[in-house]
Amino acid sequence: MANRAHALAPAAAVLIAVAVLMAGCAKPAGPELRPVVAPPAIISAGTLTAGVDLDAPPFAGVDAGREAGLDIDVASALAERLGLTVTFVDVKPSDAATALAQRTVDVVLSVPPDDSTLSALSLAGIYATDGPAFFVATDSTASVEPSLTLDTLKAERVGAQRGSLAYWLLVDSMGESAVAPYDTLREALDSLSRGEIEVIAGDAFVAAYIARDYPTVHYAGPLGAGTPLSVAVAPDATALYDAVRAALDELAADGVLDTIRRKWVGELPELPLPSADAETATP
Repeated sequence: MANRAHALAPAAAVLIAVAVLMAGCAKPAGPELRPVVAPPAIISAGTLTAGVDLDAPPFAGVDAGREAGLDIDVASALAERLGLTVTFVDVKPSDAATALAQRTVDVVLSVPPDDSTLSALSLAGIYATDGPAFFVATDSTASVEPSLTLDTLKAERVGAQRGSLAYWLLVDSMGESAVAPYDTLREALDSLSRGEIEVIAGDAFVAAYIARDYPTVHYAGPLGAGTPLSVAVAPDATALYDAVRAALDELAADGVLDTIRRKWVGELPELPLPSADAETATP
């Protein structure tokens, strides 16, 4: 996930239409919020301050001063379930522990569970699973059976964004000469849609989001195990941890997380988790 922001920058313009649509569909005033948590569990009374990477569509981005994206929707739903309003701060996943320790945010989204993060923060729950995946193009808008893996791959060359996780996984497995490099994932998908390459690989959520512009491009299978995306809190924020975990469980049980996921990545199937993570996933 380290170079995700650079990989996603070309897709930021796609958020314009989404932001305009959202602006024209404002919800009527709902019932009065009843906060579940209050300071010192959170920074500001009545508000959840959420850290998101605002240069990473479809997870989060900004157009004309308005935030939009999957993480924006999850944080907004989480705040509402906690009886709070929400405000956003630009925080890269690599800076999550620092932002939480300095109390510039209450929570950070899109934090992957690895050794470096688990030692410096607490993951209150998983709301999505992302990872590298294969995509193909057909003559039809109908989805294809997602059965493609590295073991079943027959294409002599596979396209990928240069420097991405998918790129290095392919290089490690197939050799550099078997990987067709592109400057952006959109360029790879564009080449795929024109029939210039048979298969491309890239971040599943980003590719599925961009592929909405290419109706005949389809998810074809995982390029490896997925990475759970979590909501992180400070290690000593036990009251907030409990409240966030309970709220995420409710959002999953009520189908809210699935609805948000479909809004941004369509009918992209759930990506496989490593077995140890699958036992503790929230959705």
